[in-house]
Amino acid sequence: MANPRVFAYIIASVGPKYKLKGTVPWVKLGRVFFGPCKKRMRPDVKKGDYIMGISPAGVGEGRRVLLWMRAAEPMTFAQAYERGETDRLFRLARGNAIHVRPKKGIHHVKGNADTYEHIPHATHSSDWRTDINGKRDAFLVGMKGSWAAGKDGPEVTEELVELLREGITWRGHQTLQNPLTENPRGKHALLKGKDARNVIEWVPEPTKRLISSAARATCCHRKCSCE
Repeated sequence: MANPRVFAYIIASVGPKYKLKGTVPWVKLGRVFFGPCKKRMRPDVKKGDYIMGISPAGVGEGRRVLLWMRAAEPMTFAQAYERGETDRLFRLARGNAIHVRPKKGIHHVKGNADTYEHIPHATHSSDWRTDINGKRDAFLVGMKGSWAAGKDGPEVTEELVELLREGITWRGHQTLQNPLTENPRGKHALLKGKDARNVIEWVPEPTKRLISSAARATCCHRKCSCE
């Protein structure tokens, strides 16, 4: 990619020992799906961009990188749901990473929540409309080589903290304990060009990748950073 970009954010739905508990990211047989959350970030992610997800405070000793994915071509949530007709992993993602489906009997319009309905028992049951309104109707899937991890994810280092600094545009003090500052809720760092390439080169392979996510989550387990 001639002009790589890296989006970095804090994953809020993480339990003790770095266990991913939400539906973003959601993994099945090594395939990484990125659905409802990060409403402000998700619409801007293009094919070939990278997403780095970092653990929150209080789930283990130090911060770790729990998600590293390179986005394939974005699709609408309707397209993602319909792909489940022919792709087993997308079918399994229904009710998990895919929390809405197109209504039957009406013409579907991209970004129009009135042409969707919430999947029973899926996450974001009360605010799913805001997940998909307008340009937010963007569902992401990781390319080959993308991964999620738990306690085996790479440790955040001082070097990474320094690299991420170039993509932070808000006020705050960045430290090893707070790699995206002490107040990253609803925010994400965006690195471009050389700064992005430096982060890409830094990322090591996790000791062990997450093969499949835990049983279905029906809500965000912590006060989430869905914005």
